[in-house]
Amino acid sequence: MTEYRVQFTVEARTTYDALPGERRDQLDRAMRILARDPFRKTSTAQLGPEEYLRKAYVAPGVMVEYMVAGAIMVVMVLEIFEESHYLIDENDAA
Repeated sequence: MTEYRVQFTVEARTTYDALPGERRDQLDRAMRILARDPFRKTSTAQLGPEEYLRKAYVAPGVMVEYMVAGAIMVVMVLEIFEESHYLIDENDAA
């Protein structure tokens, strides 16, 4: 099985570099799994009409948008969601 080489855009790399070590390790493990099959059906979705533009939820609170070109996977967007912060919490529900 061929593994795709993973690269990050400058913006995505900046977000990656700002992650705490534990979150970065978690993302690294997830990206290794995704690099084995970036078109996998679990946790990924096509962005628009082209199959090579993809989105994946790779870990809790971590979403990537990427494109596949040849044997390279380019991470264009890396979004980190703090799962303990929500727009509406129990105090707002009343």
